[in-house]
Amino acid sequence: MSRLTTFLIGMVAGAAVLFVSENYYIVRGSEGMHLVPKIAAKIEFPYRDIRAYTVEDWQKNVSLGAAIVRAQKPELMVDSLSSIRGNFDSLIQSIGGG
Repeated sequence: MSRLTTFLIGMVAGAAVLFVSENYYIVRGSEGMHLVPKIAAKIEFPYRDIRAYTVEDWQKNVSLGAAIVRAQKPELMVDSLSSIRGNFDSLIQSIGGG
C-alpha cells in the first residue's frame, strides 16, 4: 500500500469519525449499544453509558434525553430511571420507612 493510499484511507476514516461524533450519540443502555441522532449537530464526545445515570446526570445532559425521546427510544431512559427508583426504595427500607 502506498503512502498516498494510506493517507486517503486515514482521511476517509477521520471524516467518518467526525461525522458520527457530530451527528450521533452512541448510547450504552442495559440492552446494548444504540445510535441516537443528535437534535443539533455539535462536536462533543459521542459515547454515553446511561446504565447508571442519576437524576443529576440527566439534568446535565438534557440534549441527550431530548434526542432519546425524539428518536422514539424512551425505554433507554426508563431502564436508567428504574434503577434510580430501586436505589431510592432500598434507601427508604434501610432507614426503616418501608
